[in-house]
Amino acid sequence: MAELGRLLRNPHADLKEITAHLKHDSALAARLLRIANSAAFAQSEPVASIEEAAALIGFQEIHRVVGAVAVDQFSLRNYPLYGIPGRRLRENSLFVALLMEQLALPAQEDPQAAYTIGLFRSIKKLALEQLAESSPEAVEAFAASGQADLLSWEKHVFGVISNDATAAILKQWHFPHEISKAIAEHYQAAGRNHPLTHLLNLAAHMADKLGYGLPGETSYWLDTDEVYRKSGLDPRQSKRHVDRAFIAFDRLSRALG
Repeated sequence: MAELGRLLRNPHADLKEITAHLKHDSALAARLLRIANSAAFAQSEPVASIEEAAALIGFQEIHRVVGAVAVDQFSLRNYPLYGIPGRRLRENSLFVALLMEQLALPAQEDPQAAYTIGLFRSIKKLALEQLAESSPEAVEAFAASGQADLLSWEKHVFGVISNDATAAILKQWHFPHEISKAIAEHYQAAGRNHPLTHLLNLAAHMADKLGYGLPGETSYWLDTDEVYRKSGLDPRQSKRHVDRAFIAFDRLSRALG
């Protein structure tokens, strides 16, 4: 995703470079072919190659689809410590990502970076669940802990809050600093100045209100003038961007199956 984002931001990159990058991962290439041949991208003739799939899907859409394939792996397991079914984590990640992409346009931010931020903001939940599974001691689930504050529970159980864990992971994967910074700060956005921090807080808040939220997160979302002002958004314009995100979410969800 990091390399694909760099290629798509390069005005001199062509289809050959992008498809060569996609072919490095044979499992991804096979999944892209299946998606290109799905009902969500219905066409008269079967798509037989990555070159055809990329041409059909389009440069910008290929970034969406690759990201959706990445977070589809979230649904392969459940997250009992957080009380989240795998499918719900995938839905939240994808919907927040698409909201970020749409809201980035009026906020004059990079839509691809915004999409990536929304997509991977919860990858720390996967990492911390796996950490707990490898621990010789039983770990008490958030819902059973009696703690109302998700971050305090994470700090007590793991010695680190999940946002910081995600930022460390994305730094290791060579994502741009602005992406990891927004994720590291978005639970505690008040007083921050990074626009993408506020944009992510706002997108997660919208997803929560529309029924795609995650347990324990609601109290961190702000609906204040500061969030809109620092994210560069006009609250009166947000509905049409949410509607566009819903359309893209429905299409990608059908493509993933």
